[in-house]
Amino acid sequence: MKNLKLIGFLVILASSLMFIQCTSDPIAGEQGIAGVDGVDGVDGVDGVDGGYSCLTCHNDEFKVIQNATYPSSGHDIAAALSGRSGACLNCHSNEGYIASVLSSDLTTTFVTGTATKITCTTCHSGGHASAALAVSGTDAALRSVEPYQLVGVGSSGTVIDYGNNSNNCIHCHQVRRAGAGYTANTDGNVAVSYSFGPHYGGAVNLLEGVDANLIAGSTAYPTAGTNPHRTGASCTSCHMGAEKDGKGSHSFKPVLDNCKTCHTGSGVVSYDINGAQTAIKNLMKELASEIVRLYPANFSLTTGSTDPNDDGMLVLPSSTAQIPERVAKAVYNYRFLYQDHSYGLHNPSYAKALMNNSIEDLKLIP
Repeated sequence: MKNLKLIGFLVILASSLMFIQCTSDPIAGEQGIAGVDGVDGVDGVDGVDGGYSCLTCHNDEFKVIQNATYPSSGHDIAAALSGRSGACLNCHSNEGYIASVLSSDLTTTFVTGTATKITCTTCHSGGHASAALAVSGTDAALRSVEPYQLVGVGSSGTVIDYGNNSNNCIHCHQVRRAGAGYTANTDGNVAVSYSFGPHYGGAVNLLEGVDANLIAGSTAYPTAGTNPHRTGASCTSCHMGAEKDGKGSHSFKPVLDNCKTCHTGSGVVSYDINGAQTAIKNLMKELASEIVRLYPANFSLTTGSTDPNDDGMLVLPSSTAQIPERVAKAVYNYRFLYQDHSYGLHNPSYAKALMNNSIEDLKLIP
């Protein structure tokens, strides 16, 4: 019996030794060849700031300043719609402007029904549908930013490209009735009445230096399009920009600080920089006096006006008068500056030449 137990013990011991031998780590062999590295992943594209596109338009300028300044603008003219009709509504109403700017036509009557006042969406297409245009560079999706050809009776047809958003201003701010549009009848006379001359607000023609009467005289006329206010500034840079004291932005009233970008020195204390506006205004009054001297029965000078700037200015005949073409050309030049209301500021050299030469010519008439 004892021998059997001994034999069983030895069998168990031998099996244990065999198990230990089979499960023990063997001696490490040589390391295998390294595998090929995987390809690096591509970096993802950064996302756009979620607020960027929205804040391009929905900022303080859009929400507060534009709305605060626009009511003081001459463009906010609900009352002026009264009495306007036909082609007048192409600049004096929302519907007329949109229709006429799309066709570049100021002469056709587009509105025959109800016309509404000029608002933001008159000049801007507005809405989120145009947000892509606003972000891509067309400022707030202006309806008209392309080069524009001047139109109107007798116009030179000059194509103007300011190269920026100022092109939007050209459509309405032109004289529409150029000096060459007034021709003499068989007697050599021109009919003149209270509506004679260019449409008011024709700053573009003066800025460019075109469409007035180039009467010969001692003062040379500058080449059209070379005026520094035309080449070195723009409608928007002078009349818009940062709001200050209720001016700028959508009041469209110039801020004097914008003038100081180019004009420096002690004489820049008002828009009458170094007395330039005063000089042109005095020339206008001198020309007005010459016209009245020649035709006192038809023309007169303003006196006692509530606006001191109008004292000494020319009053047109209330009914149609026939005057020689030579004098009518000078009357037109006077009206060309008066209707602009900047006293030559938009183009001082051109304004000075028009006044000086017109005065010289009329003084030759007894």
